Amino acid sequence: MTLTRRALGTRLAGLAAAIGFGQSAAASVGAQTTSPLDPELRDAALRGLALASHRGDPVAAASAEATLVRLAETDPEAGLLGRIYQLLDVRPATYWHDDLPQAATADLATLHGAIRTSRPVAFGYTDLSGKETTRTVLPLALVHPPQGVKLLAWCGERKDFRQFFVRAMKGLTLEVGDFSGNRLALLQGLLDKEAGRA
Repeated sequence: MTLTRRALGTRLAGLAAAIGFGQSAAASVGAQTTSPLDPELRDAALRGLALASHRGDPVAAASAEATLVRLAETDPEAGLLGRIYQLLDVRPATYWHDDLPQAATADLATLHGAIRTSRPVAFGYTDLSGKETTRTVLPLALVHPPQGVKLLAWCGERKDFRQFFVRAMKGLTLEVGDFSGNRLALLQGLLDKEAGRA
């Protein structure tokens, strides 16, 4: 199916309104009866905005940047995630093994669900030097740098934010708990830490 520019624009405007971009979009949505935006659709839109500056189109990049600023006012969590994706989803790798296995689909499904429901997870982990540890973490986001899919999380053992390659996890399990009340503050702390590195 081919979309005209106008049809594509209409669909994107509807998506923007559903996410809550700007006051007029929010008012328009309030006048209609709509269901909440699907979490996967929202995440895909945020990742697209985050990548706009890498497409060689400064006009689109400026528009995406302005949208992220407005989004932070209407949906703070989405605004934070958009910034985190800008920093980490496309960061170039200096070195990685190209013969390492891919992240397991079942583990990725578990992590996506845990992030969406703010549930802690536990797993065994082997770091790049071969050291094995057991971790219990609060999963905040998944990012996709060239080295492989990484989980960004608050680590209970280290009392700090950590990044974990999903492919290096084993025995991933959901734990009892709900950190939804702290999720926004954790995302802000993660963004502050990563922005300080950039």
